[in-house]
Amino acid sequence: MASYQGMEVVKNLVGHSGCAIQLCLRGDAYFVRKTSSSQQYNSRLKKQIEKQISLSCYIQTPDVYDVGKIDDLAYFDMEYIRGQGFVSYAPLQSVTTMCDLVERLCEAISTLSATRQRDLDPRLFLSKLDDLSRTVPLNPFYAAHSSFLRPLIDSLKRRPWTGVPKTLCHGDLTVENMLLTDDGAIVFIDMLDGELESIWLDIAKLLQDLRSGWSLRSLLWAGETAPSSRLLRTLTHYLADEIETQIARTLPQFSAVSQELRAVQALRVLPYVKDSAVYSHVVKGLKDLTKMREFV
Repeated sequence: MASYQGMEVVKNLVGHSGCAIQLCLRGDAYFVRKTSSSQQYNSRLKKQIEKQISLSCYIQTPDVYDVGKIDDLAYFDMEYIRGQGFVSYAPLQSVTTMCDLVERLCEAISTLSATRQRDLDPRLFLSKLDDLSRTVPLNPFYAAHSSFLRPLIDSLKRRPWTGVPKTLCHGDLTVENMLLTDDGAIVFIDMLDGELESIWLDIAKLLQDLRSGWSLRSLLWAGETAPSSRLLRTLTHYLADEIETQIARTLPQFSAVSQELRAVQALRVLPYVKDSAVYSHVVKGLKDLTKMREFV
C-alpha cells in the first residue's frame, strides 16, 4: 500500500470523470479520497463537493470529511460506504426487496422534486442542444448516423422546453452511481455539476440507463449474454416499468416530456463514446425512442 501524509492508499477505485478515486486508511478508519484530474477541473470538483453536501440534507450521500489541495489539485475526503453495486446486489434479492428498492428510489425523487424553486430557463436547453450540434458531429462515428442524428437534434431544438422545474438533483443518476447497503438503503455517489439542474433530468437519465443498459453495457451489450446478464436485463426493465408507473401518478407533467428528456440525456454521451459498436447501440436506443414519439 502506498503511504503518504499519514494515510495509506489501500486501493484505486474506478471512476469516469478522469479524477483519481482512492480507498484510503488513516489509523483504523477507512475513507475515500477523490482528487481532481487537473487544475482546470478544480472548479468543477468544488461544485460537486458543494452539491454532495447540499444533497445530504435530502437524500443519503457519503459524508464529506475534508476538503483541500495537493500540488494545486483539489481533493475531498468522504465517508467509505460498505455497500454493493447494482450488479452484485440486485440478482440476489427477493421480489419484496426489489419492490422496496423502487419505493426508495421514488421517495428520493419525490424529496428532490419538493425542492423546486422555479422553472429552468428554456434557453439553457437550447444552449445545450446548440453545443451538441457542434460536438456530436466531431465524433468519428457520427458520419454513419448523421442522417438520423442531425434531424433529431434539430427537432429537439424546436421544442419550447418550458415548464421543466429547477430543483436539487444528482446530475448523473444511474445504477452505477448508487451503493446499496445490507439494510436496503440507497447511498448516492458521484454527483455531477451542470447548468440543467432538475430532478426531471435525473429521472430521464435513470430511465434511459435502465432501459438501454448503459451502465451495464459491458454485460448487456455483448452479442451472446450469460444467464446472469439476462437476469440483470430483466431486473433493470422491471425497475424502469415500476418507476415509470409511479412517476406517471406523481409527476404527470414529466411523463409528457419523458421521451424528449431521455433523448437529450442519451445524446449527451455521444461525444465521448470511443467504440463504434457502443456508438451504434446508443443510436439504436435513440431510434427506439423516436418510434415511441415524433419529436416535433
